[in-house]
Amino acid sequence: MRSELDAAIAHLHEQLADIDDLDPAEIERLKSELDEIRETLDEQDVNSATLAERWKTQVEHFRESYPVLTENAGRVADMLAQMGI
Repeated sequence: MRSELDAAIAHLHEQLADIDDLDPAEIERLKSELDEIRETLDEQDVNSATLAERWKTQVEHFRESYPVLTENAGRVADMLAQMGI
């Protein structure tokens, strides 16, 4: 499951790099959140009550403008939930 999550995070990083019409600060904030997810899992000191929820909240407002990005971001949240996070 962890390798799938890492692949999904890498894919989201690639998608964010390809978006031209999103505020660069917003892109960096999302990338930072993805990096925090990865780092938190590496430390195995996971605050499971907030990590997946924070990620869902971060991408919720992209639902209409970026449906594929939102779908892939949802996969990351689902994987975190399946891992008990």
